[in-house]
Amino acid sequence: MDTNLSAWLRSQLQERNVKAYIVAANTGVGVATMSDILTKGHIPRIDTLLRLADYFHAPREAVLRIAAGLPLAGRPSPRDDDYLIDDLLEAFRHIPDEWKQDALAQVESWARHASRPPIHILGAEEDHPSPPDVGARGPRPPADPSSRDPHEKQRP
Repeated sequence: MDTNLSAWLRSQLQERNVKAYIVAANTGVGVATMSDILTKGHIPRIDTLLRLADYFHAPREAVLRIAAGLPLAGRPSPRDDDYLIDDLLEAFRHIPDEWKQDALAQVESWARHASRPPIHILGAEEDHPSPPDVGARGPRPPADPSSRDPHEKQRP
């Protein structure tokens, strides 16, 4: 599967006459990840994309945009989402007529939700690890098998 990212990576390898396993060794990116990008259209984690951008001396934003399938900054585009309008219209034409009002209501609902500020979930911060799972009296000791209810079913 050829994606924008796989095409970009393949062109970088060819321009510099370097093998993917050499890039993998020099960047810390796994050889399997490099292979998946090139052959399966895999989009890796952001840190991997940044390593590849740095290795090839490419602008980081450009590589992230290539991976996301977005137009590169500075290229003329009246709106970034114009390319989706034709796809949406074509998909809408294939919906049964009795579903079209519901589909339109769903898209309008998404638009309302998109305009709301993002929610903040307490305790979801990655920078602050969660405390260990302890009760009010501390961690529970392991259960004594002899103290089990004899009528309780045993787990396999």
